[in-house]
Amino acid sequence: MTTLQTGEVVASDRAPAVTAVIPAYNAASFIERALRSVLAQTHRVAEIIVVDDGSSDRTAELAAAFPHVRVIRRANGGPGAARNTGVDAASSEWIAFLDSDDSWAPSKTESQLKLIAADVGVVYVSRFDPINFGALWHRQATFTPTGALVRRQALSDAGGFDESRAIIGTEDLDMWIRIALAGWRFVRSAEELIEYSPTEQSLSRNHFKMARAELSMITTIGSRVHCQGEEIERIKQASRIEYVKNLIADQRWDEAQALLRECAPGMASRWLALVAYLRTNRLARTRFVRWLHSKDARYGARICSGECTLPTAMREQCMETCRTPYYRPDPVQVSVPHAVDRKSDLSKRKHR
Repeated sequence: MTTLQTGEVVASDRAPAVTAVIPAYNAASFIERALRSVLAQTHRVAEIIVVDDGSSDRTAELAAAFPHVRVIRRANGGPGAARNTGVDAASSEWIAFLDSDDSWAPSKTESQLKLIAADVGVVYVSRFDPINFGALWHRQATFTPTGALVRRQALSDAGGFDESRAIIGTEDLDMWIRIALAGWRFVRSAEELIEYSPTEQSLSRNHFKMARAELSMITTIGSRVHCQGEEIERIKQASRIEYVKNLIADQRWDEAQALLRECAPGMASRWLALVAYLRTNRLARTRFVRWLHSKDARYGARICSGECTLPTAMREQCMETCRTPYYRPDPVQVSVPHAVDRKSDLSKRKHR
């Protein structure tokens, strides 16, 4: 690990210091835009750290050309490992993460610092509110690291980002869940303060890999809080269904079929013919996903018994969240798969 340039620490006397941490992998085509957005902040950040995660392009060279930017080069370890490297090198009380292909609005840092309080661990940008353990665990809320201002102590209490390659792509959600488990509060920034612009190489575009990572993460967190096996499987099923929808939309048929088999293994003999039909009928794709959402009554009716090791208040909050699951079918009669090929029925439904 080598340091190419040391950043200058300049913090306001009126607010806590903030360090921007930017993990970057082969980001030469967009790292400059990200850095310009940090340097344009109305509240100047104390330091800017770019962690080059084993890039083979000019990422480190381009970043080091900017003033007040410290570049740390390391062997490739994934975004979690890169963020941990940046946090370890930071000197500020608050860490503002920024993915290298995203950017901030000029008022991002200033606006978020106004929302900090003694019990606040994370200030985030998202349409979801409130965010707590239950909302994150039951997949009712999420947010990108680019919009997160995180207290250094909260990161420490959570044990840092998980660097396991098994959960690459979901290490941020895993971190937010563990910060919530540590008892820190999440506060939402109401303003649009970030520009989220994933590229073709972004992990979030690889839905099958993301699905596998999320399923692994769900297993780990479920075991951590001794959640019931049936409840863990219910949450995994909701995850599979969402990624099947994305894979169908991207016409990734083989990968969609693999997850479909896991969603309803009893229907496995029909998947080949079904996927072939979905390839040619867009309305059928929408209809089929709606069927998946409704195929198991547990999604809309099951209530968790609360048999876990969560603190009482958090457990009650989690159980309440479980009663209103994120994935709900539309309030219409949904056909079972053998009826999906009824083109006349499908044509009556407007594609949404």
